[in-house]
Amino acid sequence: MNAPSLFHIIFLFGFVVILKVPLSASGLMFENNPFYGLSNDPIRSVESITDDNLIRVKLEYAPSAIQTGSPEFFRATLFHNEKNEVVLHADTDIAISKNGKELYKASSEFSQPFVHTPNGIVLSSYKFPDSGQYIITAKILGINFMPVNPKQVDFIVNVTESNDKYNIEIGK
Repeated sequence: MNAPSLFHIIFLFGFVVILKVPLSASGLMFENNPFYGLSNDPIRSVESITDDNLIRVKLEYAPSAIQTGSPEFFRATLFHNEKNEVVLHADTDIAISKNGKELYKASSEFSQPFVHTPNGIVLSSYKFPDSGQYIITAKILGINFMPVNPKQVDFIVNVTESNDKYNIEIGK
């Protein structure tokens, strides 16, 4: 019987180390996420169209009331406005800001300049730190592997606190 090679020992050690590493903040995508069927919370939605009238963004969110410190889940779906077809292979980003200061950017979780979505759907989650008015910005930077003049839509988020819960209401 041959002794295990150094390669096999290092490979096994690396596998054990990977199993011991905790999930990062992006692991919140799966915890009670209604878009994966992990919650019975109703999904609300709001839509907006880019200034050039080419892309319609449907922003869905759930739950509408969350425990303070719990994540709110989002799904942004991009459509060609005229054709009502999903935008395929879109380079996008979801950003959340308050008082002009950016608090969250989906692409930052992956250390990339944008998030590529082959099916026109971007899933994200965010823990609102406190009540107030926030802006969710959906940016489109490329379509079908081609850069485009950046397009964006903004959604206004009102977060109010009541009995250790945040109530979330999103509009255009």
